[in-house]
Amino acid sequence: MTVSVLTIVRQWLEGSPRPTGAPLPPATAGRIRAVQINAIANNSPVVMLAAIFNALVMRIGLDRLADPFLNVWTAVIIGTSAWFFRWRLRRRHRVRPASASSRGIRLAIMRGLFFGIVWAAIPFLYFGKASPDEQLIITCIVVGMIFGGAFTLAAVPAAMLAFIVPIVVGSATAIASLGHATSFLLAGLLVVYTAVLLTTGARFASQLGARVVNHVIDEEAARMDFLTGLPNRLAFKAHLSDRLTEQQADPARLALFYFDLDHFKTINDRMGHEAGDVILVQAAKRLREITRQTDFVARLGGDEFVLLVESFPSDDMVLHLAERINESFREPFAVLGENVSSTISIGIAFLPEAGTDFDLVLRRADAALYAAKRDRSCYAVWQKDLTSAGEDRIMVTRELSTHIATSRPQSQH
Repeated sequence: MTVSVLTIVRQWLEGSPRPTGAPLPPATAGRIRAVQINAIANNSPVVMLAAIFNALVMRIGLDRLADPFLNVWTAVIIGTSAWFFRWRLRRRHRVRPASASSRGIRLAIMRGLFFGIVWAAIPFLYFGKASPDEQLIITCIVVGMIFGGAFTLAAVPAAMLAFIVPIVVGSATAIASLGHATSFLLAGLLVVYTAVLLTTGARFASQLGARVVNHVIDEEAARMDFLTGLPNRLAFKAHLSDRLTEQQADPARLALFYFDLDHFKTINDRMGHEAGDVILVQAAKRLREITRQTDFVARLGGDEFVLLVESFPSDDMVLHLAERINESFREPFAVLGENVSSTISIGIAFLPEAGTDFDLVLRRADAALYAAKRDRSCYAVWQKDLTSAGEDRIMVTRELSTHIATSRPQSQH
């Protein structure tokens, strides 16, 4: 796959650890950016304190020059560094987000460029007219800031480059302007050391990104059902719990389907687990094909599947989907050279009517499934009695399906 130069630059500016490769999935890229920003945040307070101390030493060391600009420069460094230090301290107890947008990376790059230009001003403006002692002070402080900035910003190579390059250009230009052979050698050494720093920083960022990618892969594997390729119970619980939390702010309705294959245990006992696995794989395929990409299909375990449907215009659309699924599973499965019939029973619970707690809504969808299993190859919808006394009766008699409306597909409109 060929990646254009513009794509490489864009990915690099967004903090991608491998800008020359194929773009990472948005969720993975967000996780990497969060780790990068957190790494910078962890190191920033110490570097801000060092910047304040270095600015004071620089101002005292160059006091002989009596230039008013030095006062302005010192005030800018101390003021901005103190503000960032205080800002970081106030946020230190906040929970760090697991994902971050590219805006955070761009802010890190712009801040790095700002501080890089400000620090570059001193060697560029004053190194040539400074005394040997003053040149030594400038050199020590500038080199310290280069290494400190590289250490702090190494997680984001673009930010590290934005900070270091202005300082190195300003310093190397000032040193080379002295005009003798030694000054050219020193300027060359500064450029070489900078190249080593940038290369090391880029390698660190790449390794950091690789660790995050591997962690994401491990997490995805832990949330995947290896037989069917569907998300597993852990992934479904996380997904539904997130949606239930979002409902508190945006009460959009959801529909939870709870599936169970009819006669699956009999087939499994008669034909063996290999045949059962074939049916489960084909069942997962049918569910994926008949649902939308925005719907969440998962396997809970055994022959139990679930489906979470969002953004539906009416309940009739959900019931029609249940009819289509029932109809699809009336077609036999091709299993080890045989046509095997295993229909599907469906329990449906609408949210938030069925509750706002994961375990509760799953139990209520399971109660509807229990009712559907009586007739098989049909669906049942959990319904709540709206009378004041009905709520207590629901909790007591739910397993007896007193408040479950069972319907065969052909009877629904």
